[in-house]
Amino acid sequence: MSNVYKHRVGLQSKLKAMEHYVSKGYYVFDETNQGPIDFIAVNMDGDVKFIECKTVSRRKTGKYKGSKINRVLTKTQKKLNMNLFFADPPQIKVTDVDLETGEVL
Repeated sequence: MSNVYKHRVGLQSKLKAMEHYVSKGYYVFDETNQGPIDFIAVNMDGDVKFIECKTVSRRKTGKYKGSKINRVLTKTQKKLNMNLFFADPPQIKVTDVDLETGEVL
C-alpha cells in the first residue's frame, strides 16, 4: 500500500469523523500542525472534545486474519483527556466527469 493511498484514506477518515461531530451540533476546528490532536470539536453547551482519528485496520494474515488492530492513545493524549474516533476505511471511488457537460465518462 503506497504512502499516498494511506494519506488519502487517513484524510478521508478524518473528514468522516469531522462530519460526525458537525452532524451532532459541534463546531469543528481543524488542527493542521503536527501534534497530538487531529481536530477540536466544541458545541454551544461548552462541551470541548480533543479528537484523535484513526482509520480501522485489519490483520491481513495469520490466526487472527480479519480482526481489528487495536490503537490506543499516547501518554500525552491521555493527559489531554482526548477522545479516540475510529473510522472504517471509506470506499475510494474515482469518477471522471466532463466539466463542460457534467456527464460521467
